[in-house]
Amino acid sequence: MKAAVFYGPYDIRIEEIPIPECPKEGALVKLSGSMICGSDIKIYKNGHPAVTPPHIIGHESCGTIVEINSKDTDLKIGDRVTIQTTIPCGKCENCHKGFFNICENLKCISLDYPGVFAEYVAIPEQAMRMGNLIKVPDSLSDEEVCISEPLACVINGQELVAIKPGEEVLVIGAGPIGILHAELARASKVGRVIMAENSPVRLDIARKFNYSEYIDTSSNNLVKEVMRLTGNRGVDVTIVTAPTKEPMEQAVETLAFRGRVSLFGSLPKGKSEITIDSRPIHYKELKIIGSYSSSIVHMKKALDILKTGAINTKEIITHRLPLDKIVEGIELGIKGESIKVFLNNNIS
Repeated sequence: MKAAVFYGPYDIRIEEIPIPECPKEGALVKLSGSMICGSDIKIYKNGHPAVTPPHIIGHESCGTIVEINSKDTDLKIGDRVTIQTTIPCGKCENCHKGFFNICENLKCISLDYPGVFAEYVAIPEQAMRMGNLIKVPDSLSDEEVCISEPLACVINGQELVAIKPGEEVLVIGAGPIGILHAELARASKVGRVIMAENSPVRLDIARKFNYSEYIDTSSNNLVKEVMRLTGNRGVDVTIVTAPTKEPMEQAVETLAFRGRVSLFGSLPKGKSEITIDSRPIHYKELKIIGSYSSSIVHMKKALDILKTGAINTKEIITHRLPLDKIVEGIELGIKGESIKVFLNNNIS
């Protein structure tokens, strides 16, 4: 099979390698499509402690089961599926509480197991046992199915921050995750959705979605603009998807009384300390909330939401390329010229 193999920073090669064997009590999936995630771009640029090259990365996918050995599933050969990438152990304290996405022994497709930037992917026994291989609706295209994984992460984040209908929401960062946050917030019948971004290119792409307000933070002060737009009230929820310190530090200042901040974006290890004024948190009764990955439940919710057409997938998927053009797709993301890049994995 053809696969995009990661050898190190800025080094991904298209190679012909053997089709993986179907694992004992596992499954083998022929992939029809995959999608580039921000985490894939980070690995491409910097590597990852859990990735030992040469290795296949990628975790947003759609495919069809071609072989299955598992007794722990109702799935069968020919079923069209996607993969929940985070595989919990099912035994630790967090798993017993139902917090599967923060399992203490979490394993991941793309990190601990070969990923989906290939023509086939093997699904390990533990993934089958925990239900990580999910049948998808026939009504969804391969492209829409691939969006379900990042959308699931967004659903988890918005459930944790408890967005309510009618509330005003600020999203900082108009990258793929920022757009998905804004789309889900709008679909949840919030009041205004305000999008803030410092890249003129990304801001222009985001304007196609017709959100309530836009803030160009390359030429405007974020906090002053939010207060101007809200009559000095602030917003109910601020979601920081930008992986930089400044907006995380400013986020508290954008909130109304009893507002909530979601620190959705992740800062690099060793550069993750931020400074936040604690007085507004105390006197305005604010909440700061983290969010990591998603669970199978969130994936299924994502597929259900995508079926309704409430998410503007037409504008989210900005580029379509064959798998052997993956580096070109990653470069589009690095330059901020894309939202989501769909890869056709059928390149033989």
